Formats: sequence, C-alpha cells, structure tokens
Amino acid sequence: MLAKALPWIARASLLFAAIDFGTVGTLYFLSPIGEAANSTITAAEAVGVTNIRVGFGVFHLGLGLIAIFCLLKPQRIIIGLALVCAMTTTAILVRLFGLMVDGWHERTVLLLQLECLGLVIFATGLWAERRRLKALHA
Repeated sequence: MLAKALPWIARASLLFAAIDFGTVGTLYFLSPIGEAANSTITAAEAVGVTNIRVGFGVFHLGLGLIAIFCLLKPQRIIIGLALVCAMTTTAILVRLFGLMVDGWHERTVLLLQLECLGLVIFATGLWAERRRLKALHA
C-alpha cells in the first residue's frame, strides 16, 4: 500500500514547493512595496523597489518554476525535491543566524516556523521518492 502512495507523496511535496515558492515570488514581483512592508523593509527610490522585486520575487518565482519543470518528468522529481530542500535548509540556517546576530523578531520566528514546516514536507517527498527508486532497483 505504501509503495503505491510513494510517487504521489513525492509529487504532492514538489507541487507544494511550486505553489509555495511561486506564490511568494509572484507576490513580491507584483507588489514589492506591500510585501516588503510586511517585514518592515522600505525602498526610498525606484531602484530599491526593483531590487526588492528581483531579490525576493524573482528567486522565489524561479524556484517555483524549476519545481514545476521537475514535476513534469518523473526522473526529475528527486532533483527538484533535493533543490527545494537545499534552498529551504539554507534559508533556515540564515534565518537562525539572523536571530542570533540581529535579535528576535516575531515575524522572523513566524517565517522560520513556516520554513521548517516546508522543509518537513519537502524532505518527506524526497524520502518517498528515494524509497520508491530504491524499490524499483531492488
């Protein structure tokens, strides 16, 4: 029974990554000032707005598109899940560093919690896909 669910667990995890990163990227792309304001980031000039759009929006949006690209072919699912796990782990480590160096902030803790939840989802998908591939080659 678990063997039949494994590919769907992996796909659902990667689809969640595509939606998660794609949504964040789209929000920062379309409304950089409003989204940045949620984290008390401001831009005084147009170059600042563009930098927010690119720095926060494009990278998330790009990762969401890569997740969709990897979702389209079964042989790319493990690559996509490994990538989103690596990026999310890096974000968590940097956010933890920020908590130590910059101090505690409610928004930082909330985002850290959400990123940890995302990592659990992505890692579960990666585990499922690796287990599925191991069973195929056994």
